[in-house]
Amino acid sequence: MSVVLLALLALILTRRTASAGHRFGLVDLPTSRKRHTGEVPLTGGAAILLLVLCAPFFGIDQPSTAGLVIACAVFATGLVDDLRHVPPAIRLLLHYGAGIALALFGGIAIHNVGNLLGGGDIPLLFLAVPLTALAVAGLCNAYNMIDGIDGLAAATALVPLTVLFILNIAAGTGGSAALLPWLVAIAVFLLFNLGNGQRLPRVFLGDNGSLLLGFTVTLFLVHHSQGEQAIIQPVTALWLVTVPLMDMLSTMLKRYLEGRPLMQADRSHLHHILQDMGLSLRQTLLALLACCVRCLAWRCRTCQPISACCCTSWFSPATACSWCDGKTSICTCNLVATVAPWAKKSRSSPWRDTPRTRSTRERPAWCAASF
Repeated sequence: MSVVLLALLALILTRRTASAGHRFGLVDLPTSRKRHTGEVPLTGGAAILLLVLCAPFFGIDQPSTAGLVIACAVFATGLVDDLRHVPPAIRLLLHYGAGIALALFGGIAIHNVGNLLGGGDIPLLFLAVPLTALAVAGLCNAYNMIDGIDGLAAATALVPLTVLFILNIAAGTGGSAALLPWLVAIAVFLLFNLGNGQRLPRVFLGDNGSLLLGFTVTLFLVHHSQGEQAIIQPVTALWLVTVPLMDMLSTMLKRYLEGRPLMQADRSHLHHILQDMGLSLRQTLLALLACCVRCLAWRCRTCQPISACCCTSWFSPATACSWCDGKTSICTCNLVATVAPWAKKSRSSPWRDTPRTRSTRERPAWCAASF
């Protein structure tokens, strides 16, 4: 019954915040990089956060009150960035500070990285706080960067949160209640975001929403991988957010190799590459979600299942990157090669009129983003 009430409240809040976005000028306009039509309110994050703040009236509390306050602060930084541009360096510094606050005042920190070397859990000791801050800043920016097409950031955040929700129910820990309002709010947002704008107004996350989701995912992954309440191994947390992290790292590396600012917006993200190959927006979304699911389902040939494995590579040798000569296990072109059969021939596609033999393929420019 509480799920139905939460969903109804989420519908009302999303509609109301969308109207408020138009009224206060919190809207996104089409540009050369943004191909939507008309003014779209950037209020998805506000609707999600408001539902979570209303959750205590339904008897649902969050694992850390201080963590929720810090989440509001992260949301506020994104809101200011949506209204008035905040320099990337200042924004990154604020996110790092949010991570420090989460570790010191929220009681949620990365104290160990698990049994990576087979000799027992590896404690971080004095590195716990800076590594937690790095995780928060990294994932906040990863989800902000991947928020380039409808539904992508929200859907890739929904995957790890859903996994944690299911594992909590299976373990009977009671931690699923805190995840419920987040799942309901994100699911309702996707109805508005992926709709045609006729019955429900279109809504975008905005920087406020993508940063909020990045912080929230980090909070729950750290909380459920550390201490007595742990239900996953620390390394599993990385697999649950592999796609956003890979997109951020590969994009920033490519910018570095080309001598451009690391935080400069461009069309070199994974979703842009897939679109330039000929995939539609929905095909691109499904392709990247399929990669998220593949991370969950993959098993190392010689190790345990992915939840306890830290040495498995992203793809099997059969799908190793042809342009990197198999020297890398995780790269942008590896991901693109996996969904290549879905692509249509287009002018910008690296497969257009190119022989499909390894010896004659030319390495595309974006393959420099591999790592």
